[in-house]
Amino acid sequence: MKEQDNALQVQQPPQDGKKSTNTENFTQKGQVKKGLNRRITIALIFLMSIMAAAIIAFTAKSMQLIYYSQYSAKAQDLVRMLAHEIDGDWLGEFSKTLDTDDPGYQSVKDFLNHIKTDFTGIQYLYIYSPGESSFTYLVEGQSESDDPSGISSPGDVYTYGSADYNNLIPDIKAQRASTGIVYGADVGFGRTVCAWAPVFDSAGKMVAMVEADYVVEDLGKRIRGNIAWIVAVELLSILIVVMLMIVLIRRIVIRPLTDLTDTVDSYQSGKIRTDISKFKTDDEITSLAHSFSDMTIRIEQYIKDLTAVTAEKERIGAELNVATKIQASMLPSMFPAFPDRDEFDIFASMTPAKEVGGDFYDFFLIDEDHLALVIADVSGKGVPAALFMMMSKILIANNVTMGHRPGKALEQVNEQICKNNEEDMFVTVWLGILEISTGHVVAANAGHEYPFIRKPGGKFEIFKDKHDFIVGGMEGMSYHDYEFTIEPGGALFVYTDGAPEATSAGQELFGTDRMIEAINKDPDADARGLIRQMKEGVDNFVGDAPQFDDLTMLAIRYR
Repeated sequence: MKEQDNALQVQQPPQDGKKSTNTENFTQKGQVKKGLNRRITIALIFLMSIMAAAIIAFTAKSMQLIYYSQYSAKAQDLVRMLAHEIDGDWLGEFSKTLDTDDPGYQSVKDFLNHIKTDFTGIQYLYIYSPGESSFTYLVEGQSESDDPSGISSPGDVYTYGSADYNNLIPDIKAQRASTGIVYGADVGFGRTVCAWAPVFDSAGKMVAMVEADYVVEDLGKRIRGNIAWIVAVELLSILIVVMLMIVLIRRIVIRPLTDLTDTVDSYQSGKIRTDISKFKTDDEITSLAHSFSDMTIRIEQYIKDLTAVTAEKERIGAELNVATKIQASMLPSMFPAFPDRDEFDIFASMTPAKEVGGDFYDFFLIDEDHLALVIADVSGKGVPAALFMMMSKILIANNVTMGHRPGKALEQVNEQICKNNEEDMFVTVWLGILEISTGHVVAANAGHEYPFIRKPGGKFEIFKDKHDFIVGGMEGMSYHDYEFTIEPGGALFVYTDGAPEATSAGQELFGTDRMIEAINKDPDADARGLIRQMKEGVDNFVGDAPQFDDLTMLAIRYR
């Protein structure tokens, strides 16, 4: 209780106007300013870098497509013009003879060479005869910079390569020119932007295809310069924007927050409500400043209330501590309880769920041959249950001492409690009187748990006795005795519902079956051992879950 109260203590604001060490370490102006500046700058640079990368990638891709589209359009215009200018009748005959001494061949080759030299960017310009799965070179243009060993000769046959060249097959079958951007396969020279057009003879029959290729790598070199210039302009623009944003954020956000931090750090009772008027930014910072002002008012009141509550809790804690000791002193707690009696061995324990509980046990000698045994459970918990428990314990002991049998004693107690029971509290009771010389027990059960009984050499079993009504519930109730005998070597175990209703973290009850299993781990144990192994069984089952109810047990071995 003391530890909990200490944990609730709140450090009051220093009254001498000086900041505390913790506040100084946590809210220094320099730390706030540097921290926000650094994080905002890093965040802006990170975001702008992502944006720059995206813009650069988009620009590069867009320019690439634009250039490729332009070259594709130029190539398509070129091959259509060549297909129109080249004599298709001669080309049809040449594809059969492949005679390079034919004057027409040299004329067409010179024409292609001239075109390839004059048109910038053409890497490959050639005429071929297409087949089903391959094509045959007829004439290929050559510029002065080309390596002669890389120029194909008439009659060279090539199989259609990768899937990219499958773009060509439909156009060959349809005898049509290419449209749009067409990428050719990488056949050792790099990917290419291709364009082709069919060549027809005078009879309208397609005799060949003329194709122009622009190597993509070569086109990339032409556009890198432009892209580099655009990237430089974009990076410079982004840098300027970042610097402007940092300046604006420092002016609009960082500086007001720093001033607000200084005001809060120098907080003295009431002073912040005067200084807060200088924050007139009409935005969230002003709202935050006023929130701090309101907070100081609430803190001051909270400290006053907490001081009063803490003092009251300390007083109650001290009184509960005394009440716990008083309640413990009301129950038999010296063991062995009857050191001069060897006819029986008795032990009992109570573990309250709160500081004080409503369970109780009792045992006392009525005379030299009769021992009274009581275990009871009052409705509710805490102080009210503890007070009711003390009254019930005294009334039961008085009536038993007067010589009443268990049933009659409970009837008298019930009437006495019901006369002044405005809170409608009640108690369940198991009351037994053991005849020490014979082991004979006369008992009554007022709504309490079933006892466990063990015969000599056997195991504990549930004894389902007759239940009467609770004590304190209604006037005029009758309570009936029943009898059984504990044989030498046997034992009796009674308990409250805190044992069977002990609840695990998974909301599962311990139950009577687990109780029987726990107590029968060593049924020959003495009375203290029986209660210890039952308590261990409950604790292991419950684990870290909080104790839900008072746990009270009483065990007696009859020798």
